Amino acid sequence: MAEQRSETQTQQQSGKAQSLQGKKVAILATDGFEQSELTEPRKALDGAGAKTSVVSPQGDTIRGWKAKDWGDHVKVDLALDKAKADDFDALLIPGGVMNPDALRMNQKAVAFASAFFEAGKPVASICHGPWMVIETGAANGRRIASWPSLKTDLQNAGAEWVDEEVCVDGNLVTSRKPDDIPAFNREMVGLFAKSPEEIEQAQEIEQPEESAVALVVRMEAKPGREAEVEDLLRSGLSLVEDEPNTTSWFGMRLGDNSFCIVDTFPDDSGREEHLTGRVAQSLQDRGGDLFARPPTIERADVLASKTP
Repeated sequence: MAEQRSETQTQQQSGKAQSLQGKKVAILATDGFEQSELTEPRKALDGAGAKTSVVSPQGDTIRGWKAKDWGDHVKVDLALDKAKADDFDALLIPGGVMNPDALRMNQKAVAFASAFFEAGKPVASICHGPWMVIETGAANGRRIASWPSLKTDLQNAGAEWVDEEVCVDGNLVTSRKPDDIPAFNREMVGLFAKSPEEIEQAQEIEQPEESAVALVVRMEAKPGREAEVEDLLRSGLSLVEDEPNTTSWFGMRLGDNSFCIVDTFPDDSGREEHLTGRVAQSLQDRGGDLFARPPTIERADVLASKTP
């Protein structure tokens, strides 16, 4: 009875029954996968119309781990040696401690998973599965949910670990544990149903252009000209709005007559373009009247940043 309820719940969470019609999904796994984290998502995918294939470096079958002991055997549909990411639309990586730990030591498994990220195809991973995401190099800069013991590993790989039942970041959906499977299935089916163009657009929205380099400009106002310097910096905002390669711009007052501009850019060309732009020209035109000495301009590299 409990098993029937679980299957019904999975189907209810899988979204529209035919939303994945024609989609081919690879399930990358080996011995020791957490049984529910393969079988339940697979039911959701199959129920939504997808064709799923278990891809494994093992032989004809792999065996799951169920709670505290070995579980059922699952048929391997395609040997890893013969599998090509180009033949699939999406990838599912179940958890279980043994499963992803063994796969991340297998160069062919890592290469297979990496190909999905390189192509921008959707990937779903749950529990300990994000170990494989780390191994592909795709964790950097992403928000990822996982089993709590992976928190430090993910942070060391440049990811933001989140304690959420499901997390969607671009073409990747992740969850923490078997209890999260209903939410995981819902978001997985939703992500896998999107067109490549929709996924690409979502990634562009969620991953704004990073700042790589910066400028720090320090200014000292002449006595009595502080208010005019404030006005000059405030007016600079409208000028810099027209610079697409300026990621951020801040005009600041540091003290009675001390002022500063900090701005960031994706690369050196954007920074150099700014130095010959309208803001720089405005500072040069007014500098002799307003500043006690010429502004100091320092070029800097951005090591870390937080943006909205």
